[in-house]
Amino acid sequence: MTNATTKIIVPILTLCIYAFFFFNFEGAGIDYWDTYIAAPATFIAGQPCVFTGETGDAAYKYNLRNRLPHDLIDSGSYGIVSKDQRIGPGITFAVAYSMFGMAGFRVLYALLGAMLFLMTYAVGQKLFNPAGALAFALMTAMNPFVIAISRLNANFIALPILMALAGLLLMDNPRFLIAGLVYGALGGIKNEVIVIAPAIALLILAKPKGIRGLVLFGGGALVAIAPYLAWNKFAFGKMLIHASQFSDFAGHRPSFPHEFLGMQFSINGLFNWPFHDHLVRTPHYPFPTYLTLPLSIILCFGVLLTAFILPGLAAQWRKGKIVFFFFFLWLGVWLSLFLFQENWEEPKNTFGALAIPPLALFSVRGIEWFAHNRRRLQAWAIIAAVISVLEVGILAASFARVPVDERWYVRFPKAKSESAQTGCLSDIERREWMFFHTDECESELAEQRWKLTRGNLFPALYYPLTLRKPDIAADWDRRNPEIFDIWDKIYGF
Repeated sequence: MTNATTKIIVPILTLCIYAFFFFNFEGAGIDYWDTYIAAPATFIAGQPCVFTGETGDAAYKYNLRNRLPHDLIDSGSYGIVSKDQRIGPGITFAVAYSMFGMAGFRVLYALLGAMLFLMTYAVGQKLFNPAGALAFALMTAMNPFVIAISRLNANFIALPILMALAGLLLMDNPRFLIAGLVYGALGGIKNEVIVIAPAIALLILAKPKGIRGLVLFGGGALVAIAPYLAWNKFAFGKMLIHASQFSDFAGHRPSFPHEFLGMQFSINGLFNWPFHDHLVRTPHYPFPTYLTLPLSIILCFGVLLTAFILPGLAAQWRKGKIVFFFFFLWLGVWLSLFLFQENWEEPKNTFGALAIPPLALFSVRGIEWFAHNRRRLQAWAIIAAVISVLEVGILAASFARVPVDERWYVRFPKAKSESAQTGCLSDIERREWMFFHTDECESELAEQRWKLTRGNLFPALYYPLTLRKPDIAADWDRRNPEIFDIWDKIYGF
């Protein structure tokens, strides 16, 4: 594939991918993760949503002054409008909402999907030939794991920004200050990305004048994240706090004791072993997150593309050790941040999406290695052996039986008291509020066990694909939407 060909193909694919995500989007204010984005976006834009209860009546009376930050905090009514989420994602979508009304959420969501393809392709151009760059971009942007994020989600926002950041840092003459500004803004949108700082620091220090570059990068990051830190201080009383750990939110949000290496601590969350005394799994899931997240990724890559990752690691090591360490550290620290966490749910599983770019890179590098060695029996033997090991490992995982985490029922007591009203959840219903009002059942566990351990050779959808026909005329310039006050439904007691 020549550069001239890709100059034609890439714009066409970009438009197609934009159209795909435009129709893949479900809408705004559907579940509690996307409401964390939609609700503050409407308040920031000065045209706030109307929170409604189960009867459809307005849940709160606002005392708005059309001034920030007052309109984000009203202790006499809704408290903090974003409830327990940072406002970075809300700011991201506020402009689109202010310009196009509710249609703006769909427009920007689709644009983020298209930008993910373009930014990944730009990074791929620095690492692969034209065909490899295109494969890398498609494997990332159209990965079933990414397609499954059909609602507003901070991980979906972070992906194209993260690839843009990688592109800035991989330039021959990196723009360290600009990259730092991007990283700081990204940290305000998705706090957890700070954990890839070691990978970024290594890449910068490997450049000429790396110390100076690191100082410029750090300075830019601090400037960009300062407004978000100021918000944390104003709203939560601390600059360095994850909003989910704010102790004064309304609702039932107990903390749980944990221990690691003799150190005891309490947190509004549920960690698995070694922070808990034994290995457990979240109800509704047949496996602990240690297995759920990797199996979900293998499902979406397929065993074949996953098998190319191992030789791809070796090939990238030979091709360029700095790039290898950058993406390997990115992958390692990101996954290690979540594998030990329980209190799992379908929206949290989307954290795995930020592991897709490095995995796609190593997979494409492995395919490139195989293409160069396809006439050698050894290359075929290596791929066949890795596929066999993966299939056997997946089969073995299907027999894993881990006790349920009883702490989860303390966290969400309605799962026991209201379970009979809902019954077993389907694959799609698991994304909704009833997940927290329902106990697991054998048919649900069997369905999830089969889904994650079927050992599909090729990529498979995480959810069934449903392209929707949006009512653009109704959403265009529609303001003050009604949004269900879902937090009370989840955390009320």
